[in-house]
Amino acid sequence: CIIKDFFDKKLLLNFKKEVEELISEGDVEKVREVQNGNHVIIKQPFVNTKLATKIAFDQRLIDMATIFYNAVPAIGTCNLRLSEPNDNNVEGTNMFHRDFNSPVKLMKFFFYLTDVGPKNGPFTYVQGSNREMIKNWSDYHRWPDSEIEKHYGKDRIKHLTANVGDVILGTTNGFHKGLKIEEGRRLMFTINFLIHPEIENADIKKEGKRFFIRKEDFDMLGKNKPVADFLIRE
Repeated sequence: CIIKDFFDKKLLLNFKKEVEELISEGDVEKVREVQNGNHVIIKQPFVNTKLATKIAFDQRLIDMATIFYNAVPAIGTCNLRLSEPNDNNVEGTNMFHRDFNSPVKLMKFFFYLTDVGPKNGPFTYVQGSNREMIKNWSDYHRWPDSEIEKHYGKDRIKHLTANVGDVILGTTNGFHKGLKIEEGRRLMFTINFLIHPEIENADIKKEGKRFFIRKEDFDMLGKNKPVADFLIRE
């Protein structure tokens, strides 16, 4: 679902400016291309930016995730990604898939740092697919539109357009993707909340592959320090 005008727009635009400056500088220790150049990501957002921690540890996000799990969860992965139009084939996160970070539940929050309309690559979700799964869902990780439409119907494929300041939240155990961008650019920050460290290839991620948080930022979290249990203090 989308909650309109949820977050301080000025804070998000300052975050956008900070991220764009990092990308422009092109420091390979902080920025890299992924998925054959389809996206540019900021490595370790909680370490390499000043504002990612403030956004991710917003008390309202923590409260919503706590209600979802009926337990205090913690942050796992966070992605800070710029996507722009290109002539590459549709692949990777631009194809329908399910997240396997957890065999139980996965609550994810999405913040657009640019306004995203139908042609700007909106997050796309198959309504109800977290409860109604294709019988052979594990045969492939990435699924073409034709197969998803055949099983669920086009009317259940929802393109979640939204603006800076809105928040999108959902459980990504269902089928979803980022629609391929036709024009403009999409800058997006995503945050995973879980009740265990994230899983990779059926095993708990080793510490070296988890996300990091600055020790000084961790020390300022107060009662919310448990929400950083799965992050590594730098």
